[in-house]
Amino acid sequence: MSDNYPKTSAIEKNCHDSECTEKIAGLTSEQKDLFKKFTYCPYCSEELILICQNCREQLDSPDYRFCPWCGARFVEDDEEK
Repeated sequence: MSDNYPKTSAIEKNCHDSECTEKIAGLTSEQKDLFKKFTYCPYCSEELILICQNCREQLDSPDYRFCPWCGARFVEDDEEK
């Protein structure tokens, strides 16, 4: 990987609705851990989208190992960044 690319990032789940995004940001760490397992938003029932935490671009698959937009390697929360 080239030096100008970020080394690591993570995949984040989010909702399209800005009101839901604000509610999600206010969750406790335990609630956020549970939220990562959801497929649908618990506030509006829309399907959650996957986003690269580094470049904030939407992803098509949770199985990606690298972001196709910025090149960052995806790591789990418990992995060292």
